[in-house]
Amino acid sequence: MENVICEVIKNENLNKDHLLLEFENNFKEDFYPGNFVHIKIEKCFLRRPFSVARFNKKSIQIIYKVVGKGTEILSQKTKGESIDIIGPLGNSFPIYKNKKICIIGGGTGIAPLIFLSEELKKFNKEIFFFYGSRNRNSIFFSVLPDGIDYIFSTDDGSFGTKGNIFDIFKKFNGFEVIYGSGPEELLKKISKFSKKVPVYLSLENYMACGMGLCYGCVVKIREKDNWEYKRVCKDGPVFRADKIIWR
Repeated sequence: MENVICEVIKNENLNKDHLLLEFENNFKEDFYPGNFVHIKIEKCFLRRPFSVARFNKKSIQIIYKVVGKGTEILSQKTKGESIDIIGPLGNSFPIYKNKKICIIGGGTGIAPLIFLSEELKKFNKEIFFFYGSRNRNSIFFSVLPDGIDYIFSTDDGSFGTKGNIFDIFKKFNGFEVIYGSGPEELLKKISKFSKKVPVYLSLENYMACGMGLCYGCVVKIREKDNWEYKRVCKDGPVFRADKIIWR
């Protein structure tokens, strides 16, 4: 984990609701799928956490939606401006090799799955990406990796199949590993449906400190015959689905 100053490379609209922020990679450590960064934003007391959507030796990308004061200020950052960032934070998805892979998600939860799918491509030939969205205009088409089988659904039927992505996912079988990220209700359904194969989920609990100090983002996790609270920011955000005790 490092605290560095990075220069904005670009900060542009990805679609109507989401933006893509790319900044210099001034970190000495490598990032892995599932890791996130904590960005300091002027006039905001708390930093804001963002999953890493893309990483290379020169730059890092995040995807975000303007939902409040912090992200509104972030959306006004322009090329050449500096931002204060802590990272890499959190754990990462385990990478399986030579498996039939399922990736499923929706909303801004797609961000860590983009990074993940790029890494999985190096080791697997069968990767199916189930992508749920409100409508065609909300899909992150321009940043989706090539060489992957995508199955889309939209609430209004404007692209792919009309309906919920989980209902489409249920019609497929034979997956050997499942990865997911996105709305909590979707993750709950995935974890309850898939009991016979490893399922890894990236959680999006509200974070304050982002470094495991405040215990503001805990989730109940099964440990042997008992349970204990785990910190999403420090012990996660990736957890085995069969270990999560949902609210």
